[in-house]
Amino acid sequence: MNKKKLGPGILNIHFLVLISYSSITILTLLSLFFEHLGGSPRRIGFLISLFAFAAFASRPFGGWLLSKFNARKIMIAGLFLMLAVTSLYPFIQELNLFVVFIRIFHGLGFSIFVLAALWMTVSLVREEERAYAIGVVSTGFMLPLLVFPFLGEEIIQRFGFLYFFLSAIFLSVIPLVHSLLIKLDIPPYTEELNAKSAGYLFLLRQKKIYLILLLTLIFEIGLSSCLAFVPLLAYGKSFMRSGYYFTFLALSAVFMRVIGGRHLKFWGSPKLILPAFCLISGGGLLIFLSSSNFLLGVSGMVYGTGIGILYPHLSALIVRGFAPRERGKVLSLFTSAVDLGFALGPFLFGWIYHSIGIRPSFALFSAFILFSSLGLILSGRKIIGVAS
Repeated sequence: MNKKKLGPGILNIHFLVLISYSSITILTLLSLFFEHLGGSPRRIGFLISLFAFAAFASRPFGGWLLSKFNARKIMIAGLFLMLAVTSLYPFIQELNLFVVFIRIFHGLGFSIFVLAALWMTVSLVREEERAYAIGVVSTGFMLPLLVFPFLGEEIIQRFGFLYFFLSAIFLSVIPLVHSLLIKLDIPPYTEELNAKSAGYLFLLRQKKIYLILLLTLIFEIGLSSCLAFVPLLAYGKSFMRSGYYFTFLALSAVFMRVIGGRHLKFWGSPKLILPAFCLISGGGLLIFLSSSNFLLGVSGMVYGTGIGILYPHLSALIVRGFAPRERGKVLSLFTSAVDLGFALGPFLFGWIYHSIGIRPSFALFSAFILFSSLGLILSGRKIIGVAS
């Protein structure tokens, strides 16, 4: 066993990510609200995707902000924008431009916050602990899935959509207040102040960078599709609850990132990437086969194990070997791939669902994840370190 310790400040960042993403997670059930307002699968997929499209488009702006201003102030600004926009959801009466405005600026605020939080995480720990630290912080994206999809379903069924949105607003207040009370000491750059950092085009021409970005894109397309459309699959059958899927997905991902990251010697090895893609592909296939809460829970467990491995490994691998000044741009590219995958997933899935039905769409997406990731990994196995 090789136990690792967290650097100072990581738990505070984890708490901010955890609570802020709890507000985002409860809004995972927005597809039900949009369907309630008469939205078609294509329109629902488009509106869900707008959040991630906005986050994707704003990443270069976030990288520029990090090069000019204090990361803590940028993080607070992102949290404030998230609270302001979340407060507008109760005023939605129909699927019009007002909804487009809300989704775009919600994605912008979340993008700025997450980029600042990740930058501070990689700056507060040593390289050998980076995958573990990112894994722990990123459990903040998984732990809310244990509670809030269940809670959201109960609130909608018992009290209606107004209280559903009020819950999301309340969860947005907590991280903003906490961020104003804590202090995070970020170590200064060790390079010369006039040192020139690599440009985005130079980074994108490196094969390791674009291979990891494409793998991240594939991974997030599959994940976002499941998060957006599993509720609709389960909602059509009174005996199935999407909360079982989200709960077991989150439990598995958190277990892998916290327990695996702390104790396993091979944690952080690129050789885990291929098995992880096989797991999320298998989990997607199990969604296609699910006809009960038990099978839905098993699919979440398999999918969550793959997710628990992929996010911290891909994010730690992509910044490996880069100086602190360049990490902001590298992380900006990485999170852009995350956002683009989250945007494309629901959008593409909505169109395919409209054409062939919801269950066959899950099977098709599982095959896409398996074969596209396998091709990329085999073509770049020596560069990303999958092969010996």
